[in-house]
Amino acid sequence: MSWYTQQPYQAITLVDAESNKELEQWNEMLKSDAVKLCQENNFNTGFFEGSDNYCVIDAYELKVRLEHILERIALISEAANSEKPSRITNNLFIGGALAARSLYTLQQLGVTHIMCLCANEIGQSDSQFPDLFAYNNFSVSDDEDSNISSIFEEACDLISDVEGTGQRILVHCFEGKSRSVTLVLAYLMLRKKYSLLEAWNAIKRVHRRAQPNDGFANILMELDQKLHGKVSMVWQHRKPMMKTCPICGKNVGLSSSSLKLHLQKSHRRLSSGSVDSGMKMEIEKALAALKISRGGSVSPTQRQSHSIIDE
Repeated sequence: MSWYTQQPYQAITLVDAESNKELEQWNEMLKSDAVKLCQENNFNTGFFEGSDNYCVIDAYELKVRLEHILERIALISEAANSEKPSRITNNLFIGGALAARSLYTLQQLGVTHIMCLCANEIGQSDSQFPDLFAYNNFSVSDDEDSNISSIFEEACDLISDVEGTGQRILVHCFEGKSRSVTLVLAYLMLRKKYSLLEAWNAIKRVHRRAQPNDGFANILMELDQKLHGKVSMVWQHRKPMMKTCPICGKNVGLSSSSLKLHLQKSHRRLSSGSVDSGMKMEIEKALAALKISRGGSVSPTQRQSHSIIDE
């Protein structure tokens, strides 16, 4: 073989060697990236324990697939951390802290104002967006002894002003169950002239988790009495009520059987008929409390037909 015929062969061999070296480096780089991505996201790296014949293709394909999976997980996570608020009127919404952070949903609904009733929970100024919404913050604790009525007038005026200009407002607390519901009930009673029962029906139909605490419920019933001269509904308290003896007025326990036992022991002079009468009084009280169901919703005969309050 002549010198002239050997030169191209040597050149090809040199190029192949350099290409193989670059290919091996590329293999290692991709494999390293893919393994690192697996480790960072707690994926099993056993994919690389097989043949190395197609390492470049395998590593690159897995890397792309993992990136797509992570993108989908991020979208799912974002969706899970979103909440659509409940629409009470055309311009008034109610929800929890998640609803207040669901920017896309709020913007699609046209919400311009947010009223936050959180105290120390997530939801106050540290997670708000003042460039996008106008905020009004009231620090209210979800405690039975909390005097939420002290903010009724100011808060209701703010909601009225927003509704009056055709803008939209979200009222929220942390869970969207107690404080925000109590305030919106008060707003419907004070500004829309609803009775407590009418306001409760309107909210419960579109916001099923509504359930003010017992202290707030008492405040709302007092407001109902003040505005309408009577209480329009009997509230089902979250906590079991202590049974009271109708004869001596003592608290005798949580069950009807404890009341009957007390009547038999402490008031032995009562005839069996009198004991039965005392129990009948207790049953009548229990039946009155069943004007609302276990979840706090009213009975079917008390429901109204419209899902959103007419303006």
